[in-house]
Amino acid sequence: NHYWRLDSSRDGWHSWLIEHLWPQGPSTVDAAFLWDNKLYLIQGTQVYIFLTRAGYTLVQDYPKKLEKEFGSPHGVSLHSVDAAFTCPGSSRLHIMAGQKLWWLDLNLGAQATWTELPWPHTKVDGALCKEKSLGPHSCSANGLGLYLVQGPNLYCYKDVEELSKTKDLPQAQRMNSLLGCAPPQHS
Repeated sequence: NHYWRLDSSRDGWHSWLIEHLWPQGPSTVDAAFLWDNKLYLIQGTQVYIFLTRAGYTLVQDYPKKLEKEFGSPHGVSLHSVDAAFTCPGSSRLHIMAGQKLWWLDLNLGAQATWTELPWPHTKVDGALCKEKSLGPHSCSANGLGLYLVQGPNLYCYKDVEELSKTKDLPQAQRMNSLLGCAPPQHS
């Protein structure tokens, strides 16, 4: 029921209640992503869309069913989504559910074809695609831009192409490295 927000100009990451910024949204979120000046929050089979330029105003007639908004993978009925992301400048939405990773073109809406991609993960809790590093303490300090979170672990990839070509998981970083926290000291 919390989300993390990066204040890059002042003092780093902060945790906030979801209802603090999106009182008309779900109390918990399975996946979230930004595209075309809109914030998408997915909870179960429901999609909430907020306009980002209007103080996060819920779009009229939302929430809607996931399948009504994006269609669905051929022969698969999704009951929930583990994570979703778009990369800057792209209309491709990547959706992860269990051991599956798909992409679809958001410009096509519910008419989009879901294309399955290979990937080495069995499940992730969150995903983020950025065009630049999230800071000197993150595993992206070398320019990597795709982050996948699984429990306390953070996995970095250069891009979706590298993710889909990878057979074995890369070295896991600790999530606290992304948040700029020091690792725990053992005595």
